[in-house]
Amino acid sequence: MAAAAAHKEEVIGKLNVRVVRGSNLIIADPLTHTSDPYVVLCYGSQKVKTSVQKKNSNPVWNEVLQLAVTNPTKPVKLEVFDEDKFTADDSMGVAEFNITDIYDAAKLDLKHVTDGARIKTIYPVGVNYLGAESNVSWKNGKVVQDITLKLTKADSGLIVLQLEWVHVPGVTL
Repeated sequence: MAAAAAHKEEVIGKLNVRVVRGSNLIIADPLTHTSDPYVVLCYGSQKVKTSVQKKNSNPVWNEVLQLAVTNPTKPVKLEVFDEDKFTADDSMGVAEFNITDIYDAAKLDLKHVTDGARIKTIYPVGVNYLGAESNVSWKNGKVVQDITLKLTKADSGLIVLQLEWVHVPGVTL
């Protein structure tokens, strides 16, 4: 048992992921022309999910899911599913996002920064999944990042998230 504990990665912070909403998600149930979407986040061995929004291709979740961060270079994987009663749930698209930008901002001394100040802007270029500019900001004494992700492996769909870095007492970044 002690050997297994030695391999356990140290938690350097927590990430509150507010799954705000989805828009223009695909219709996964052709018979009813609807979908019953929910979002799953995977980070390392952690897996968390939102509630199911019944019959909605533009769902609003506004739910906060928390992940323990052990390696800031490891991306968070996101997948949207359509809940099915009698068959396996259908994938409605995937995306992933990096937490290096919010982690780098969380390492800064921001005590004297004006509330609402933008620390960094990430643009939707190259191979990232961004559907719009993403801003890392200082809001209400916290480092937050607004992200809009384009789903891949689907004909359409965006997911809007807000990340918030949560410092873990006793951990220096």
